[in-house]
Amino acid sequence: MDDAVTIVESSREATSPPEVELGLLEEFLGFYLRLAYESAFQDFSQVLGPDSLKPGNFALLSLIHENPGITQTVLARASGRDKSSVTAGLRQLEDKGLIERTRLEDDRRSYASRVTPEGLVVYQRIAVKARTHMRRLDDIIGADRKPLLVAALKEIVAGLAERPTGDGTP
Repeated sequence: MDDAVTIVESSREATSPPEVELGLLEEFLGFYLRLAYESAFQDFSQVLGPDSLKPGNFALLSLIHENPGITQTVLARASGRDKSSVTAGLRQLEDKGLIERTRLEDDRRSYASRVTPEGLVVYQRIAVKARTHMRRLDDIIGADRKPLLVAALKEIVAGLAERPTGDGTP
């Protein structure tokens, strides 16, 4: 029996990361936001399985589904992504046949995006899986703390958007 316990303990030691001094990172909110994002991304990908749509592209598809005719500029603003990232995501969605883009009559440089019938089927299937992922996160955070976390995250986004970029001084 002692040998079995030793093997289990050795196995745990081999698979668990070594203790590392985090220094400044110990109190660095962005570090934990990134770790949480990566964990959530991995879980979302696992839940999606063969539907494997990148979370960023799922966000674009969701926004297009909810806002038929939305332009790339508005999508970039709503998703918090730069215009070139949105362009790449839209191309991927378009190549998969999930969305269609049509040039706007009043602004020939802009395109309106809409979910295709095939895209609607995929969106509805993925939305069910996304809700499973959301429930997992809700179970971790708790119903009472979720509104506080969402509000805090929104404050971070809004607060940092208001700050000028530049020399790094407060």
